[in-house]
Amino acid sequence: MRFTTSKQSLISEFIGTFSLVFFGCGSIILSEISNLKSEYIPFIFGCTIAIFIYIFGKYSGAHFNPAVTIGFFINKEISVKDGILYISIQILSALSASLLHNIVFTEQHSFGTTTISTTYISGSVAEILCTTFLMLVILLVTRNDNRVYGLAIGGAVTLSALLIGDLTGASLNPARSIGPMILYGNTNEIWFYILFPIIGSSIGVVLYNYLKNDPSG
Repeated sequence: MRFTTSKQSLISEFIGTFSLVFFGCGSIILSEISNLKSEYIPFIFGCTIAIFIYIFGKYSGAHFNPAVTIGFFINKEISVKDGILYISIQILSALSASLLHNIVFTEQHSFGTTTISTTYISGSVAEILCTTFLMLVILLVTRNDNRVYGLAIGGAVTLSALLIGDLTGASLNPARSIGPMILYGNTNEIWFYILFPIIGSSIGVVLYNYLKNDPSG
């Protein structure tokens, strides 16, 4: 298996996912309670992902996302046991980041909760397509040693947020949505942000293997 659990990998997944939620969702909170321009939010999410992928990629693979971990499981790169541990840590760290938001920001805010501002059909297609794109980028750019993988993955997150942020919040990540939703006390649409990113990452794995096997050649 490519990814296995260890103290280093679990700590890396905790810190990476925590940072994504703390800085990314924190920027949403600042746009609500302060004068931070909402146009900066996609770039804060993307930059956070890129930075912590470079820091922790060698320890855990820098999943920071249950949908990505499930994608790697489908691709037979992580076991069921290790996958469950990864996902548990990711969700715990997201909850911890949202809990810290409640302490740091005393004004009333939404915790950076993702919400659907379109139809379920349109929103589900948006989340599936962008998570497919994200998973495909991850699988393609992390196969070889290079210095662009973090920028490529962070760029995929930024582009997705710019494209569908106004529609669904561009979650692409169940943990990123679960933490804020639970702390905010509104979990009515939590199923949406669990189901469709997982479907998207699964499709990304299928597409990757189709490309890798090169049936035309």
